[in-house]
Amino acid sequence: MSIQLLGGLIVAGLVGPLLRIPKRWGVPVAVGELLVGAILGDSGFKKIPVADPSLKLFATVGFALLMFGAGSHIDYRTLTKKSFEKAIWILLANFGLAVVVAILIDHFAHFHNWKLLAVISFSSSAALVVPLVESVAPSLSRSILITQVTLADSIAFVALPFFTQKTNRVEATEGALLVLALSVVIYFALRYAKGKGWLDLAHGISKLDHLGLELRISLATLLLVAAVAIRFHASVMIAGFTLGVAFASIGVPHRLSRQIFGVSEGLFAPIYFVWLGASINIRQTFHSHDTIILAILMCIGALIAHLPSALFAQPKRDIFLASAQLGIPAAAVTLGSENHIVSAGQAGAIMLSALITILFTI
Repeated sequence: MSIQLLGGLIVAGLVGPLLRIPKRWGVPVAVGELLVGAILGDSGFKKIPVADPSLKLFATVGFALLMFGAGSHIDYRTLTKKSFEKAIWILLANFGLAVVVAILIDHFAHFHNWKLLAVISFSSSAALVVPLVESVAPSLSRSILITQVTLADSIAFVALPFFTQKTNRVEATEGALLVLALSVVIYFALRYAKGKGWLDLAHGISKLDHLGLELRISLATLLLVAAVAIRFHASVMIAGFTLGVAFASIGVPHRLSRQIFGVSEGLFAPIYFVWLGASINIRQTFHSHDTIILAILMCIGALIAHLPSALFAQPKRDIFLASAQLGIPAAAVTLGSENHIVSAGQAGAIMLSALITILFTI
């Protein structure tokens, strides 16, 4: 990958923040990045070499960092018992309906993988929803919504890699379990170091001498675990997400959060979303009756799968917010395309549907 291409991708990624600035639109940054990728990529002018190994490496790192950020947003220490119990009942009802919806979509759109559709339909987007409701006055319904989307994301992120494999499923399962075990070991190591005061000491030295130790350690840990995941046929998604949860559970310093946000959102995440948008040929979605049906039904299915929240007195606004999806569909398309589970037209349909569900939050 040339320096010109890298610079061009960063410039293209600026479309995301620019579309986010007008408050009345409220377009998430990732949506703008996906759109500009689609325009410059296989759906449009074909100016982005999506098969370039260096570009794919940058995109993979961006994917891992994005999953790390999603996991680090999930701090289970903040979940209350009352909201947790109600959220569990909502999720159980949502899951049951999502399975029914997925089977119907699979039948009418001839997708041939209803389990993957069920995971996508069941999912939410904590990274998208939580910032939108942080300014809302604290209430039980708000707490339930945050708990619901947090747990839905966690379950979907863990389940997704198991339904995006066509071959080597045993190896992929073993690799995923190895990565999970490694993340648990890292969590207890971090917890021990925090109890001994070593993390606070490192934080103080790093802040005083501007060493960036926390960021270096976090990135080194993430990339090493991601390398283990790739070596044992697992997904970097599991590595990023589980490590993010581990770091959040012991408490990520605000300084480290800002640093990771800067590295991710300033460089790698935009490249990932622009690359993802470029690698998906949305035009192929409209070349097939099945993929058009898939896109339409997945939009409707995402909302239907979250309707049981109304039975638990959740506001209509919260139902629409919980129905919005982005991270899981993007991950499903990335993993599904790599493993030849999802065709080009189906990938376009899934992402098109996800982008439409984001309109539910406006």
